[in-house]
Amino acid sequence: MPKKQQSFEKSLSRLAEIVEKIENSDIALEEAIKLYKEGLTHAEDCGKILGRYEAEVLQLQENADGALALTPFGEGAKAHV
Repeated sequence: MPKKQQSFEKSLSRLAEIVEKIENSDIALEEAIKLYKEGLTHAEDCGKILGRYEAEVLQLQENADGALALTPFGEGAKAHV
């Protein structure tokens, strides 16, 4: 049975818990390694979720001829100062 993917918020929350526990508690090395591996899985899940959503986000951009067009987020972004 395939692993059910958690929501971004749940994965991020669990990742924060893991980091907090590793950084601020006196745990055995074996437990720290176990938590670290779990954290990597949550970080990877969050990255995949963000990647999917980034592909869906559109932004309005001005073309060379001055017309506005919807483009995927991050493509041809102009820096506005």
